[in-house]
Amino acid sequence: MARQKKHRKKSMAKREREQNLPTQERMDHGGIVIRSNRAQAEDPLRIDKLLKNGIIDEMQHLYGMQIITLWTIASRPFIKISQYEQRSLACLPDFNAINLTRMSAEDQFHKTMGMLRAREHEIIRRICFEEQGAIEAGRAMGLAVNSITVYVRAAFDALGDALARMRDMKRQLETPAEKNAAESERT
Repeated sequence: MARQKKHRKKSMAKREREQNLPTQERMDHGGIVIRSNRAQAEDPLRIDKLLKNGIIDEMQHLYGMQIITLWTIASRPFIKISQYEQRSLACLPDFNAINLTRMSAEDQFHKTMGMLRAREHEIIRRICFEEQGAIEAGRAMGLAVNSITVYVRAAFDALGDALARMRDMKRQLETPAEKNAAESERT
């Protein structure tokens, strides 16, 4: 007669520790908190840290979040077009509608970043896209450490101006197109 295996019940705390947790190396690195049996990164965006520390104000934070959003939309791959799989002809999506938002955001992003001067462009790129700290970005650019806060604030103000100019350009381009469409409907 074979021995039967004993089934041990694990305690609830031990089961929670074993499920979906990050590796010990990641936990040692820091920034991971366990909440409701889920591991969450506690490291906010660099721009959020700048707002929290009072380096930039809420409007400058908003400008930074807008450019991060445009950058994220512009850098994602095309939806459904880049997937090479067999599709039935009955359910093909409207490819023009899929690409409109991506191309619009891509154009807005490039126009906005193109309106910035080189130093402002570099500061925004390092802080918003590469997640460098303000002091680290300033040192990498060779700026005086005592004036980095001033340069960061000026860069985010310039970003706000560039976003406003880009929106004005977009409105001016859309207005004649809307008038032409309205005239063609009348005739």
